[in-house]
Amino acid sequence: MRPLLSALLIMCFQALLVVCSPLQVLAVDNFNFSVHVENQTRLRDAMSRTYHRLYQLYSRTSGKHVQVLGKRISANGEDGDKYAQLIVEADTFGSQVRIRGKETNFYLCMNRRGKLIGKASQL
Repeated sequence: MRPLLSALLIMCFQALLVVCSPLQVLAVDNFNFSVHVENQTRLRDAMSRTYHRLYQLYSRTSGKHVQVLGKRISANGEDGDKYAQLIVEADTFGSQVRIRGKETNFYLCMNRRGKLIGKASQL
């Protein structure tokens, strides 16, 4: 009976070692993670949802709220101003965020020189 018990204990100990041993992580050489993220964000899957939330963006520089006035963007809006209400659309995967004015339906964009502008379409 003792040899059977000791054999059973040894098998349990070996099984415990296999389960509790640290996993080996295989490193892939020359893997470009930014290309992977770009490919994943370009495609939308059927499971992703777009969330819409209403926000106001506060500018510490001017002490006022950001407004989307069509093609023109300003940071002179008062709290609760209809042009300062912004809808933030975010996808569940892909980190794509779009900000548009609730009143004008213009998207908050940036031109090539880094200046904020409003555009009628998101692309």
